[in-house]
Amino acid sequence: MRLGAEANIAEDGTIDVTPASVPVLDAVVASVHTDLRSAKDQTARLVRAVETPGVAVLGHPKGRLYNMRTGVKASWDRVFAAAAERGVAVEINGCPERQDLPPSLARTALGAGCLFALSSDAHAHRHLDFQLFALAIARLAGIPAERVVNAWPRDRFEEWLEERRLG
Repeated sequence: MRLGAEANIAEDGTIDVTPASVPVLDAVVASVHTDLRSAKDQTARLVRAVETPGVAVLGHPKGRLYNMRTGVKASWDRVFAAAAERGVAVEINGCPERQDLPPSLARTALGAGCLFALSSDAHAHRHLDFQLFALAIARLAGIPAERVVNAWPRDRFEEWLEERRLG
């Protein structure tokens, strides 16, 4: 069994998981849940989050929701370069209302050398099939299975998690 948490990325880029909690968790997914409609550039916020020791995944990076909000503005090349440098995976969220990252940004992340985590964003058992939407986005973006952390053999995945946990 694995223990993980999705942590909010505050406006200053800190995450709402205490440093004392990080060693206890196997994985921290850092995601923006606040200030999503700001016209302000969010690059520094996202870069600081992916550089935080213990963060394994940058969750639904744009924070977009169809017909509700377009998501945060950022210099995605810089965000993805920071994620790639730290070995932090970028989530491709298959929830139909999110589909975040879109294929164009997923290709940008791939070009930056990023790893990916495919997710259903399930909040109920019937949402588990949303994983197929994430897979479709990854395929449209040309992401090979070798770059998808949750497609790796278990021992490789666990080694990557441990490296992230230790920062």
